Amino acid sequence: MENRNSSLWIGLGIGSVIGALAYRFSRTSKAKKLKEKVCDTFHKIAGQAEDMLDETKEKAVDAGKVVADKVADKTLDLAEKADDFKSKMHTMASDMKK
Repeated sequence: MENRNSSLWIGLGIGSVIGALAYRFSRTSKAKKLKEKVCDTFHKIAGQAEDMLDETKEKAVDAGKVVADKVADKTLDLAEKADDFKSKMHTMASDMKK
């Protein structure tokens, strides 16, 4: 049990020292410039992602329109064929009655 506690305290000490050093170095001018560059890059990436999302939405809407048009055309063709078939059946029925 004592070994675990000593490892915990050693880990906490090392972590505290690393944290203090990281904080100290993060306050330098180079670190601030790096932070600004990273922030700008993330903003650019977010803007590009939004543009890509908008473009994808537009393409999906266009594809949906194309599919809807094709379905409407096929439905119209099928309705015309059904109407022709109905006419032929009426003609055959009339001919059989004679």
